[in-house]
Parts: sequence; structure tokens; C-alpha cells
Amino acid sequence: MPVVNLPKLKRILTDPDEFITNGQLKSLALEVLELVPMDGIEGSGLDSEEIMEVVLRAAVDTTSVNSVTRNTEDSPNRKTVMDWLHTLEKETMLDAVNDILAMVALTVLDRDRSRTVCLDFIDNPFHGHPDDEDEFRRMKARDGTTKCHRYCTAFVLAQGKPLTLAVEPVDGDDSKADAVERVLARVELYPFEIDRILMDRAAFAGELIGVLRETAPPVFPVKTGKDSLREKLSVNASHMTEETICEGKEHEQTYPLAVNVTYQNGDRGKSGVKTTGYAAYGLEDRTPRQVARIYDNRSRIEKSYEKFREARALTTTPSTTIRLFYVGVGFLLEQLWLVLQWAVLARPRRGGRALPVGFTFSDAFLHGIEQVLDEELGWKKKHRTNGEGLPAGYEHGLG
Repeated sequence: MPVVNLPKLKRILTDPDEFITNGQLKSLALEVLELVPMDGIEGSGLDSEEIMEVVLRAAVDTTSVNSVTRNTEDSPNRKTVMDWLHTLEKETMLDAVNDILAMVALTVLDRDRSRTVCLDFIDNPFHGHPDDEDEFRRMKARDGTTKCHRYCTAFVLAQGKPLTLAVEPVDGDDSKADAVERVLARVELYPFEIDRILMDRAAFAGELIGVLRETAPPVFPVKTGKDSLREKLSVNASHMTEETICEGKEHEQTYPLAVNVTYQNGDRGKSGVKTTGYAAYGLEDRTPRQVARIYDNRSRIEKSYEKFREARALTTTPSTTIRLFYVGVGFLLEQLWLVLQWAVLARPRRGGRALPVGFTFSDAFLHGIEQVLDEELGWKKKHRTNGEGLPAGYEHGLG
């Protein structure tokens, strides 16, 4: 795995001051982002740091480069910033983002213990017309569109927090198995062993199951379309059994099925019997309840997605490379925050560390960076008026 040079992060992780300032947060964020290679525009008189400052300011406020450049006195203009961003090379940038994610994660991950890896797909709605129709995927209607850019991600839980291990775009002609295979190829470069993989119902496909099993035993909820499967789930008691997928087809395989039956006694307005089936590879010796508890760890990654979206710059560009870069920036900022939160701000206590309540991702980390950048980029504090107000004859009704 490539070694990434992060001297500022190294110092603060090994020898922190009594306090960490917003200025330091901004410097650490820029140190991370500047490791992403960008050719830039020769003769523009700018450097990558000036471009990254604008991108960072857009990300921490979930706004656009256009909004940042329009509202600041000392930033490059929008066209210059976008011209620079268009020099990003997709594969080089993607490799860099994944390398940085890995190095930041490994500052707090125990390399000698095995890990449970969580996989999922993220859909970012897309409005407009892409350069190539094959660059987007279809999804259920959301935010006024059925088009999206899709990404496959891998997470691991550490110190109770989900750290991003890898991210890959899912191109228009990719199968889910293709994307998962690429993500797992990156995850397998980590120095720890993978003991199992948790995924949602999207894993319930013969080819994809085969890809997962090549890395580690997968655990995921099953889809209930098959008659024999519905029959096994129509019970009132938990049990372990087996079922076959893709029967008579290329990817046919028999898997261990954990049927977990629970009773909802008015929980969240629900009542009665709830039955969930899990493909439980590698867990044949466990009870259905134990399988369900293991799978429930995956639910924590949903919070990670919420955090990532709080640091994703907005754009109308059809460029999939720039959009992918903005996704990478969101994950990198979240990763940096998680590491700082646990390593630098959490208070040691018996049995572990107490995470700080006040050092939130949005209000503390992102907003702190935003305040510093507003000063450095010269965020406009006054706006020229027309000097006239309402046209003559308007009844303002204000007395």
C-alpha cells in the first residue's frame, strides 16, 4: 500500500497541543486534498492550493464553486477553477483518493486483527444531460429525476465509527458484481484479514455472491420472491436451514439460511411477528438471533452516508470525473474528522475513550473550516444596493 506523506496530520496525532484550532482543521483538510494530483493550467499564475481552497469552501457548506467565487473577493473566478478541475485525470484521481482514505484510516486501525467489512451502493441524483448516456444509472424517482451517478463503497467499523476503506464509481455498463470486485480488490490491499462481508439485499444475486465469497463469507438479507423460500420464512419460530439460488443456472449455489423470528410488541407502532431471512455464509454454527445481531452492525454505516453528504460540493457539470472528485472530497473530510475525533479529542477512560459530544461533523468541524476560509478568501460582507429602493408609487404598507 502506497505511503502518503501527511506531516501536519502526523504531528497532531502524535503530539497534539492543548487545543486544536479552526485554522489547524483547515490546514489539515487542505493537506489531505492537495495530495490529489491535478495538472492545472500552465501560465495561469495559480497553484493547486488556491483551487483546492475554493473546492473545500464549497464542500464544507454543500454549495457550488460558482457560489463561492461569486461571493468572495480574493478567490479565482469560476471559469479558472473549473478549467483546473477539468484537468483531473479520472483513474489517477480515484487511485489517489483511495490511497489517502487508506492511510488516514490506518492511523487508527489495528492492523493485526481481522475485520468485518460492509459494502453498499450510493446513488447521487443527476439532473441535466450527461456527455455520454452510459455515464449514469437509473434509480427509483427521487428529487425529480430517475438518473443518478452510482458509487460502490466499503466501510469498516472501528472504535464504534465507520471508516471508509474504498470507493469506486459504477459506470453505466457495469454490473454490481463488477463494481464490488473492484472495491474488494482495493480492500484486500489493507494489512488486516477480512473475516466476513455485510451487504444489503443487493447481494442476493448468484454472480455477486460468487464475487463476495472469493474474499470472505458474506451475510445479507434474502429476497423473498421464490416459493420455496417464502415457505421457509412462513414460520413462527427461528431456525437454521438451507436454500438454493439460481437453481439450474450458471451461478447455482446452496447457502445457509438463518430464519430469524421476532415479535414486535408495539415497537414504533408495529406489532405482530416479523420474520427475516439471512444468507449466513460462515455462520452455520450460530443461532438466527446471533446472525441478526451480527448483521445489525451494518446499520451504523447509514449514519456515515449522512455525514458524507454534509461535505459534498454541488455542481451542474456533466463531468463524471469532477462529480466523482467531489464525492471523494466528502469521504476524505469525513475520514479526517473521524480520526481527529477519536485520536485527538476523545478523552481516555477505562475500557476505551469517550468521544467528544461537541466536536460534531457539521457544526464544529465543517463550520470551523468555513469560518477560516471566509476570512482568507474574503467572503463579501456588504453588497451594493440600487440606491433607490421600491419604485415610486408602491404601497409598502409599513406605516
